Amino acid sequence: MYLRTMIIVMALMLICSPALYAAQKPDDREALAGLKLAKVIFDVRVADVDKLTFNLKLFDETLEGMVAQGVKPDMIVAFRGPGVKLLSVAALDDEAVALFQSLKKKGVRFEACAVAMRVFKADPAGLIQEIKLVANVFNSFIGYQNKGYAMIAIN
Repeated sequence: MYLRTMIIVMALMLICSPALYAAQKPDDREALAGLKLAKVIFDVRVADVDKLTFNLKLFDETLEGMVAQGVKPDMIVAFRGPGVKLLSVAALDDEAVALFQSLKKKGVRFEACAVAMRVFKADPAGLIQEIKLVANVFNSFIGYQNKGYAMIAIN
């Protein structure tokens, strides 16, 4: 009787063990269920190259995660605020430039706000080639949200 009780207790402990839950690979099945296409525009306002690089890596991981789960990403990354000064070859390090190039090849579109470029005295001629200059990123947000794009703020 004692042995049987111990076996049951040990089995219950194993079943309820956090290690078992940690071993399960996380996914986004519930959120992405039924989607074939996911449209998103990121509102990027970071003014630090390390934060920018971190977020470019995160965009790539997000894109790859959607693809791995059978969802085609339609991603736009729109820059505004003082961070537009980072969008030149002179301001970016090699890693960030390579991330921009890689993401562009995967279909990610990049926009920089001409208003922000003017306000923060950044030279539009210095933009890296992966980035398209638009008149006003607010108009992009308005247009793309009305076309069904989710907007995610990156500060």
